[in-house]
Amino acid sequence: MPDTAMVTDRIRIVPTGGALGARVEGFDRTRPCDEATCAALNRAFLEHQLLIVPGAPMTAVQMRDFSAIFGEVVPQLLRYKRVGELPEVSRMESTLKPDGGTDKTAIRAECWHSDDSYMERPAKGTVLHALEIPSRGGMTWFCNMYAVYEALPEATRRQLDGMKAVHAYDTPRALNRPSPRTAEEIAETPDVVHPLVRTHPQTGRKSLYLNFNRLDRILGLPRADSDALLNELQALAELPRFHFGHRWAVGDAIVWDNRCLMHRVDVDYPAGEPRIMLRTLLRGDRPA
Repeated sequence: MPDTAMVTDRIRIVPTGGALGARVEGFDRTRPCDEATCAALNRAFLEHQLLIVPGAPMTAVQMRDFSAIFGEVVPQLLRYKRVGELPEVSRMESTLKPDGGTDKTAIRAECWHSDDSYMERPAKGTVLHALEIPSRGGMTWFCNMYAVYEALPEATRRQLDGMKAVHAYDTPRALNRPSPRTAEEIAETPDVVHPLVRTHPQTGRKSLYLNFNRLDRILGLPRADSDALLNELQALAELPRFHFGHRWAVGDAIVWDNRCLMHRVDVDYPAGEPRIMLRTLLRGDRPA
């Protein structure tokens, strides 16, 4: 057994060996999670920022209950994605259509982002569960934003600390437009301001808080200067040494920490082959 593995009576936490993440072995998602195991999972979540939990495909109710191990499950914004009478669980279909079209979920997801940063209290974590996957491609990549921040020169970190940025449901900086919102959803999503560097409320570590689908501009800078700085930070975050890629298997559930990670999807899978996931979001705090 590797020294890096953490073992309890019911589970084994095995780091990926990459820039982040760990795999959970021996956990039965169909059984209630006892207090000690739940505590171990949450410690591992904070330590590794991402947990891969394999198993059989779950129902929407099972998905909600599994997600609740890591926090309060909250409804996502877009009503059309919600599953039946369970507003906390969304069905995320990113199947590529034979005519080359797709749900906007797939195209938007190609860019590095952090879920729900356009909300005043963004989701602290996301749980994604694979129901159907293509025969090849479609990996999901994650970026360790602790490590990106720590790789910055000290002078740059001092410059960024205290800066604030505007996050919006849609922004000219995004390469692709998001799904349209209803009038109710528009009212729920005014532009918000978040720090460019946030401190994790549980670990106390600092990370860059970026989202290239939602981050519009840095307050106090001319647009050209803001764009230049954001482009510079994006270039750093795109370096492979900060990344971990997950190749999906049906039944996989992944929970990750939006407070210190970004993620993106490779849209390189065959057209017409279903790629269907269930997703939940965990209630977060206002970034500080």
